Amino acid sequence: MSKLFDLKIVTEIAIVFAVVLSVKEIADSMAITGAGSIAMWCGIIAATVFLKRYGASWRSLGLTLPVGVREWAVTLGLALTAAVSVIIFMVFILAPMTAYFGWVNPPDAPDRWVFLLGRPWLFFAYLVGVVWIGAALGEELLMRGFVLNRLADLFGHSRMGWALAVIVHAIFFGLLHVYQGVPGMVGSGVAALIFASIYLLGKRRLLPVIIGHGIINTISLTAYYLSDGKIT
Repeated sequence: MSKLFDLKIVTEIAIVFAVVLSVKEIADSMAITGAGSIAMWCGIIAATVFLKRYGASWRSLGLTLPVGVREWAVTLGLALTAAVSVIIFMVFILAPMTAYFGWVNPPDAPDRWVFLLGRPWLFFAYLVGVVWIGAALGEELLMRGFVLNRLADLFGHSRMGWALAVIVHAIFFGLLHVYQGVPGMVGSGVAALIFASIYLLGKRRLLPVIIGHGIINTISLTAYYLSDGKIT
């Protein structure tokens, strides 16, 4: 499981990403809301098949609930640490970098959330279904749960192996957001580095990063909605 460039592991990861990208392309062409989340969950289905083939499960990758007050406190503390760290990077580092280098979003990039404005019930449904279930839960299961761990299997479970896995998985995650232009790719890649670090710091438990991811996206979407689309 730890041989560099193990063809089996590389093939599994390639198939999962192929499923995600193919489904997203089809869903986007049909103008389906939440195309990315749908694609992510299709990738999770493919990943589940591979996990069962070698006797693993999502639980073994960290999808468990804390036990007791102390574990819940640690989980929430790590979640807040992840959320605050990403927000600090986005506001105080990425925003100035974007302005300095003149990075812009692709001119043909659609306003993904405009259809929510003035529709509180639709906003709430999107928040639950797409932001929390689709993005927070789905992306953390697939990227931190499956991809990161399979890359660690590929590179080895030494410190260097995990470091390589974290960096490579962050590059993959950033490239998945190419439609958001350079700012989106850089922001997503750094967020992936932070989430992976919190995942490992929390003894490979997924709930802290799921909650942290959900907090960030909730703040972003809510700010957009309350500002009538002025804050993006």
